[in-house]
Amino acid sequence: FIDGQSSQRSKPGFTIDNLYKDYKALDISSYYSKSHFYRLVRTLWNVEQGSIRLNHIYGEKLYVDYTGKKLSYVDRETGEQISVEVMVTILPASQYIYVEAMRSQKQEDFIHGIMNALEYISGSPKGIVTDNLKSAVTKAGKYQSTINKSLQAMALHYGTTIDPTRTYRPKDKALVEGAVKISYNSIFYEVQKHTYFSLTQLNKAILEQLTKLNARKLSNCDDSRMDRYLEETAHLNPLPQQRYEVKQYRKAKVQKMGYVLCNSYKNYYSVPYRYIGKKVELRYDTRRLEIYYKSQRIAMHTTSQTKGHYVTEPKHLSSNNQAITKWSPSYFSDLAAQHGAHIQTYINELIEKRPYPEQAYKQAQGILALVKLYSAERVDLACELANKHPSRTYRMIKEILSNNQDQKAEHSTDQAEDHTIPNHANVRGIDYYQ
Repeated sequence: FIDGQSSQRSKPGFTIDNLYKDYKALDISSYYSKSHFYRLVRTLWNVEQGSIRLNHIYGEKLYVDYTGKKLSYVDRETGEQISVEVMVTILPASQYIYVEAMRSQKQEDFIHGIMNALEYISGSPKGIVTDNLKSAVTKAGKYQSTINKSLQAMALHYGTTIDPTRTYRPKDKALVEGAVKISYNSIFYEVQKHTYFSLTQLNKAILEQLTKLNARKLSNCDDSRMDRYLEETAHLNPLPQQRYEVKQYRKAKVQKMGYVLCNSYKNYYSVPYRYIGKKVELRYDTRRLEIYYKSQRIAMHTTSQTKGHYVTEPKHLSSNNQAITKWSPSYFSDLAAQHGAHIQTYINELIEKRPYPEQAYKQAQGILALVKLYSAERVDLACELANKHPSRTYRMIKEILSNNQDQKAEHSTDQAEDHTIPNHANVRGIDYYQ
């Protein structure tokens, strides 16, 4: 009966107790007792499986894991006891151990912990073996897992690779599981004898016990973890000159204004206007933010820490929007100077007479637009005539041009220069007044 029910073991809700109930329901003359039935099940199903001893190579791997138990420190101001996670790493060839307490198992703390471990061993192995926690993989698989982008970028920076273990296979990282137990006996036990008031104090105490642990002679050996580690250092890749800065990855949609929102800092960054409405990816740290569309970088900005701030690259704007960003009194004055001195004078005074310059920008645009409708010469003459009036408005220039007053003024001036008073008998000459 027991052998025939072995296929039921993988079904949800299966227990030996339920199996015994099914056994009791059989129509037989006598039954085994429950305890004897349990012994039979253990004998038939709990088959001991052999294991293999792996020969680890210097500089090949670094195993990473978290302890199940936590340490803590006391907040000096509130008196609250704050529990912290503890990361353990081990170089399998030399069995050199590193232990660090951190606030959480979140991605940023996890990556910083690995970087601290690499700095502690003063090198980088060919591969880093992690568990399938969310800070390491975005999608776990039996044969292949999808590695977190931030962790992958860190590994690339240090010239190594990430190799997650198989799901539900603790033997894949048996050495670090053993290192966790060693940490309980050699570090946790000693550290918990004292009270600490900060995470820094706690890690300092851990480091003191860790140094003693690595210097201690191994069982049945004449050397220590430190002795073996000194031999392994020559096989580790050198660390880069600069420490990796953890990058964040976010999806975003380009807004109609041509900006994307960075949720971490609550501010906005410009994107080339042709990508409006597109979905992009943000990759950023505390110094730089990059924007990618279909794996192609389309924008890069210096990260701002100011909430609600709009970071703009003028080249990202359309031609119309670029012109708007340039509007200023000097901008319109320079444009007017290209068409005539009287136009420049009139527009300068138009802007100066307003409470704030922006109020006159549209009228200045209107006057400059009249150059295309009439000509620069006529508009310049119209501005010369309008300068005699105390007010400055676009409408006045428009009426002068539409009523051809500029041409009449020019014609009357020409007649005054070309004609003199005619001779006549009734006209008194200069002699009359002498």
